[in-house]
Amino acid sequence: FVADQCSHKIRRVEVAGGGGDGRCDEVTTIAGSGEAGDADGVGDAAVFYFPVDVAISPDGNALFVADFERRWRAAAPRVVPMVWVARRSSTTQTTSPSARTGVGGAAEFANPTGIVISPDGSALFVADMGGHKILQVEAATGTVTTLAGSGTPGSSDGVGGAAQFKHPYGVTISPDGTALFVADHGNHKIRRVEVATGAVTTLAGSGDGLRQPQEKAALMAWATRRSSTT
Repeated sequence: FVADQCSHKIRRVEVAGGGGDGRCDEVTTIAGSGEAGDADGVGDAAVFYFPVDVAISPDGNALFVADFERRWRAAAPRVVPMVWVARRSSTTQTTSPSARTGVGGAAEFANPTGIVISPDGSALFVADMGGHKILQVEAATGTVTTLAGSGTPGSSDGVGGAAQFKHPYGVTISPDGTALFVADHGNHKIRRVEVATGAVTTLAGSGDGLRQPQEKAALMAWATRRSSTT
């Protein structure tokens, strides 16, 4: 399942067997009208605004979509209507927007860009790029809490709100569900977050970004989808 960002759709890719016509792969749209906007619905009646990431529940019955410019959403792949879980922060601020915890639509995100689900399906973890936080969402209730990050951009290791991120972009989880690994985009680092405690440590990256010649310290660079540089 693919978050097709600029097409404002969620796509399904058959990786084997295709559609029975000899092709190996087939791509279909399971949700999204193709227009940028903000609406619940079934299939192409639903409207997304730059969806950037997707996670699937362990039982395969639900997708969870990080909808970058609007809200963070949950959907069933085929027929169940879209439901709001949390929305994008719309507060006018002179500084970076911040995430606000809460339940369901009372919670707000500031540009969620990465999402991963725990192995048992009980919780989702969201890299909230604009809010400089890693958020935890209870899948059953939609309750959103801050796992790590003060909300102020920085690079400090620490526990929970004492830690800092700067535009965390992507997140994945260890097979046993005990640790998250975060691509800390603005700090050029990979950070580790303990799920049980919210303790954050730097796993890799000096913070200097890519430079030539490379030094012994691990160096992380800014990366964009349009970059063709290795």
